[in-house]
Amino acid sequence: MSLLHKGCATGLSAKLRTPASLFPAALLLAGMSGCGTSPTPTVYEVSGSVTYDGKPIPAGRVVFEPDTERGASGMVSIADISNGHYVTRPSRGFGGGPCRVTIYGSDGSLPADNPADHDSALFPPWQTTVDLPQASCQRDFAVPGEPGSQATRPR
Repeated sequence: MSLLHKGCATGLSAKLRTPASLFPAALLLAGMSGCGTSPTPTVYEVSGSVTYDGKPIPAGRVVFEPDTERGASGMVSIADISNGHYVTRPSRGFGGGPCRVTIYGSDGSLPADNPADHDSALFPPWQTTVDLPQASCQRDFAVPGEPGSQATRPR
């Protein structure tokens, strides 16, 4: 072995073994251990029925947003409406507490030639506020019909 090899190996390893030199490495490892991960918030399944003017809404969405004005925080959750029923997706449920609910309803029809030209909305976005438990729950919503609305006009 050469003196350079012997001196470098011994000198370097001696420096790395001192407590002061290990502190930056320990900090780096501690910081990296949480890198890229964050605690997954607990969410709960919310399901129920949705009606407009007393009839099941054929298609649409129910959006749950934490009501920040009432101190709530968390993720927004979206559930698709199908034949008057909705269920939040697994792992995309709502965390519970005060929330604003927005319901978008449509008749479910889209013309084959150009879906973008057809407005199938049954009503303007409808909002309400509710308090949801921190547990899976069922919550039904009844969007009231309005005079002259598509649901009350004869077809």
